[in-house]
Amino acid sequence: MKQSIQVIEKTVNSKLATVRLSDELDRSYSKLTGIAVLDNIGDKGLLSTSSVEGNELFPKDFEVRFLQSSHSVAPDQRFFTIDREAKGNRIEIEFKDGGQAPSYPYQLRIYLRLNND
Repeated sequence: MKQSIQVIEKTVNSKLATVRLSDELDRSYSKLTGIAVLDNIGDKGLLSTSSVEGNELFPKDFEVRFLQSSHSVAPDQRFFTIDREAKGNRIEIEFKDGGQAPSYPYQLRIYLRLNND
């Protein structure tokens, strides 16, 4: 199985800011199989919307803490498992900062695990 990690990122400039992330998933991979966020953003953030080609990944206002892990977790265990078609599909995420990051601005990074069976 061929696997890759794609990162999408955006700067969050201030407490309680809302940012939109949008990117095309790598065309070389057939499946989006996982998503992860490191714990540098505090624990009150929300994914107000999240979708791949218009199909929701998580319910509205999904708590990001369920996707977070620290550096002490093994890299292959950091991902929340999902199953969506990749193949160049567009991922759209709107993130609402929870106001508890250690410092501002910070770089929000969302890690996507892509696979080919």
